[in-house]
Amino acid sequence: MSDKYLRQLAQKAGVSPQWTDQAGNDRAVAAQSLREILAALGLPAATEAEIRDSSALLDLVGQNAPPLITARVGKPFRLPGVAGASKIAVTLEGGETRRIAPREILPDALLLPAFDEPGYHVAHLPAGDIVIATAPKRCVTFADLKGGTGFGLAAQIYSLRSRDDGGIGNFGGVADLGRAAAKLGADVLSISPVHALFGAEPQRFSPYSPSTRLFYNPLHADPALVLPAAMVAQAIDLTGLAAEMARLSALPQVDWPAAAPARLQFLRKLFEIFQNSSESAEFAKFRQNAGPLLRDHAVFEVLQQKIWREQQIWSWRHWPAGLRDPAGPAVAAFERENAEEVDFQIFLQWLTGQSFGAAQQACRDSGMKAGLITDLAIGMDPDGSHSWSRPADILTSLSIGAPPDYYAAEGQNWGLAALSPRALAANGFAPFIETLRASLRHSGGLRIDHVMGMSRLWLVPQGRGALEGAYVALPQQDLFRLIALESWRHRAMIIGEDLGTTPWGFREFLGDQGIYGMRVLRFERQDHGYAPPKSWSRDAVAMTTTHDMIATAGWWKGADLDDGPRRAQLEADRYSERGELWEAFRASGVVEGENPPAWDGWPAVDAAIGFIAQTPCALKIVAIEDALASEVQPNVPGTTVEKPNWRHRFETEAGRLLDDERAGRRLLPFTNSASAPKT
Repeated sequence: MSDKYLRQLAQKAGVSPQWTDQAGNDRAVAAQSLREILAALGLPAATEAEIRDSSALLDLVGQNAPPLITARVGKPFRLPGVAGASKIAVTLEGGETRRIAPREILPDALLLPAFDEPGYHVAHLPAGDIVIATAPKRCVTFADLKGGTGFGLAAQIYSLRSRDDGGIGNFGGVADLGRAAAKLGADVLSISPVHALFGAEPQRFSPYSPSTRLFYNPLHADPALVLPAAMVAQAIDLTGLAAEMARLSALPQVDWPAAAPARLQFLRKLFEIFQNSSESAEFAKFRQNAGPLLRDHAVFEVLQQKIWREQQIWSWRHWPAGLRDPAGPAVAAFERENAEEVDFQIFLQWLTGQSFGAAQQACRDSGMKAGLITDLAIGMDPDGSHSWSRPADILTSLSIGAPPDYYAAEGQNWGLAALSPRALAANGFAPFIETLRASLRHSGGLRIDHVMGMSRLWLVPQGRGALEGAYVALPQQDLFRLIALESWRHRAMIIGEDLGTTPWGFREFLGDQGIYGMRVLRFERQDHGYAPPKSWSRDAVAMTTTHDMIATAGWWKGADLDDGPRRAQLEADRYSERGELWEAFRASGVVEGENPPAWDGWPAVDAAIGFIAQTPCALKIVAIEDALASEVQPNVPGTTVEKPNWRHRFETEAGRLLDDERAGRRLLPFTNSASAPKT
């Protein structure tokens, strides 16, 4: 069978049959990979007959009226799949009803005049309603919130110590650090993802491999932000966990297997006390109004914990047949039999959401213009809550990754599932909208991990290597309009992690959308050294480092260099890189004299912060590791148990981390650049 029609179908479905490698060579995607990717998209292509049928299905979908379309304020738009009509009744999101005459009647659509206000407007048609998600011209920016530039800090939640945290940082620590940072003039505090992980298995603690992005990780809840102190103290006392919580809290790294069960035991006892208190009325209302998504997530948590504990079966695909269907009678019976456990899971979500909101309020009350910036992971675990409760939303047989580049010659396979682009369009983009709202509900901004994934994703068929993947197009125009609309509705800024291979012109596109890209010091290089700070983009966030990179002091020291036969060469390369970076610092005027030795990284940290402070970037964000001149690396990509990823804890409590005079001096360039001392 010829591959010609297979490749034509792939192109039509948004699956690119070729890609360009890091050396500029065109590479063809294997026919079998195309078939497997198309099959995952619901487009069988094993035979010529299936290819014809799948092609016809795509044509048919394009002719039908979708449940939701997107538009921009001030721009006319097409209403597809609608027969000719003289006037259309539209209800604006605010409740006003208008009758709109089409500007033009097309063979398969109506061209409607532009809306003058953003919102989810509804067109009433004989065949049913269509939502017209009308976005503003761009996202809300930091300049909209403050009227100028600003700075902030970035921190991993689990690393922040606070009272009674039991060894895992929580929103109490976030609030404490936020207040301290605000005193130094910070307007944002960027935090690690708060997505729900797996209560059944505390070993799965990567914040970027969530069970679902629709709900929160209850281990980060801080009851002290929400409930009376006496109630919290009583729960600790009744569980007899005070000594164990103190021991876990004192550890230099998070002991997830021990700390997570202890934390949940404490929260369970707190729930028992809480139910019989006068404080429970608000939760009772929350539980009564819990929608099907929340209930399904709560049931999944209880189910997975029970089946994993009793049968050691992890993936829901291998559960007993009746328990694989969230809408089936077996799951309904299980929910009835385990009603209190399900209520406990709903309580955890309520408590975490309340804690999240309280931390954001603490940041704003302390003077921050934006407050918390949350982090949206690019995908989710294919065995998680979202996949079980809404399997049609997810491409469970494909994994997100990246093609080969100079840092990963064999490409990357991250083991994460993506939302299906075809299911998104068919379901009115509901899963994506709900995901955005979960992240923005209690924050002043959102960082979108691997933002290129809003345009295209490198997807790898299950069981295959990263080289056997292909780029799959996402409905970019629709997704970015929805991002802008939710940004406007929540008055929240958007940052896109645009590091790595990006489509041509993509960074400029982000700027047009009002989305800030990321400019990280060690990546901002030109042919003959580092780019001077004045040349950095205004439509970006300047950073000294990220959670996937070693902190500046550790980099200067070479603490990230692997021991082995190449150690001497790596040290020689780092010696050269240090000199090159110091020369950039000296050229910018933030330092004078020769660069310090490898063991003395503090001057380099001070200089790095002073360097990004000179950029015209709208926002400058310093990792708390650099603010403290720490040498750690939160995560080492490509490793799991080899490195202590997602486990580091700071010795000092979060509220006092910035009390060190040296930390205050490092951040001085952002608040009083004229008095910043030369190194």
